[in-house]
Amino acid sequence: MPQGILCERMRAAGAGLQGFYTTVGVGTEVAEGKEERLLEGQRCILELPIHADYAFIKAQQADEFGNLTYRLAARNFNPIMAMAAKTTIVEVEEIVPVGSIEPENVITPAIFVHRIVQAKGLRYAG
Repeated sequence: MPQGILCERMRAAGAGLQGFYTTVGVGTEVAEGKEERLLEGQRCILELPIHADYAFIKAQQADEFGNLTYRLAARNFNPIMAMAAKTTIVEVEEIVPVGSIEPENVITPAIFVHRIVQAKGLRYAG
C-alpha cells in the first residue's frame, strides 16, 4: 500500500475512526476485495484502520510520566503509531523529571505511552 495510506490508516486507528474513503489505489490490485463507492463523481475505496497490540518506538526524550519528544524523522510515524497501539513501549535517550519538557514541545502525550526504556550510552547516527 502507498506510504500515505499506511500512515492515514494508523492515524484513523488512533483517532477512533472506523475507516475512510480514498481515490488512491482505485482500479489497481490494491483495491481488490475492498468496498468501492462513488463520492462526488469519483470512484473511491474504503480503507480500514490499522490497530496494533504493541508499538515499539524510539523517542529522543521522555519525562517520568511518558510525554515524548522526537528528533528528525522519528517524528514521522512514531507519534501516530503510539496512538494506534494498545500498548506503546518507548526507547528513549534521556528520561527527565516531569515539567522539564515545555508543553508546546510534547509531541506524544503520556496517555499513549505505557512503558519507557532508557538506552543508556547508546548513540545512533543521524
